[in-house]
Amino acid sequence: MKKISLGLIILSAVLTVAPSVLALTPNTTPGEFRKEIRKEAKEEFKNERLLDKAKNFLKKNLRFEARVKGKITVVGADNLSISGDDGTFQVNVTDKTQLLGKFGGKTKLKLSDYLVDHEVMVIGKFTNEDKTIIEAKVIRNLSIQKRRGAFFGTVLTKGTDSFTMQTLKLGVQTVYFGNAKFVERNETSMTYTDLKIGDRVRVKGVWDKTLNKITEVTQIKDFSIPIVVPTKTTQN
Repeated sequence: MKKISLGLIILSAVLTVAPSVLALTPNTTPGEFRKEIRKEAKEEFKNERLLDKAKNFLKKNLRFEARVKGKITVVGADNLSISGDDGTFQVNVTDKTQLLGKFGGKTKLKLSDYLVDHEVMVIGKFTNEDKTIIEAKVIRNLSIQKRRGAFFGTVLTKGTDSFTMQTLKLGVQTVYFGNAKFVERNETSMTYTDLKIGDRVRVKGVWDKTLNKITEVTQIKDFSIPIVVPTKTTQN
């Protein structure tokens, strides 16, 4: 098919380019003429390929014409029912569906994390003529506001499995440290007992904006414990 297409382009180029080439260079040899025609044909073929790529790109992206927002009314084993301003929809979840929280990123969710009354945004494609059933490409749960990162604050209170800290922008957060590693500013290991109220810390974990807590903590660094530098003894 490409050979036929290329042949037609070359023929078209001969009909359109030949007069101008001969008019500009009357002493052009047949070899030079063919070279010029071939050059023009390649340019035409290149433009045709770019056009095909553009068409394929549009076709690929227009497949996901379903973009709806609503609240979950039913959570099934592999689907959701949602209702919103655009109507009521059945949203089918496949092994290729991305389940994300509001902040997206590295915090991946499971379908069991989705609850009735959670607000979601669904992107996918309709699979029936009435456009009420969607095969989801992405489901973003706007009610789950979690973000993985590093959070800084000052220790306010200490409990048995958690402590609270005052942050600069996020207010008071409860840190559930679990099996997290505690370290001093120079990465030397320490224990939870060494952590004091008033210490400035950095917590690496998953922040839940709705519940004001940090879980899945991997490391807690205490910047308030001074670094002890061993003194050198002088020899007489």
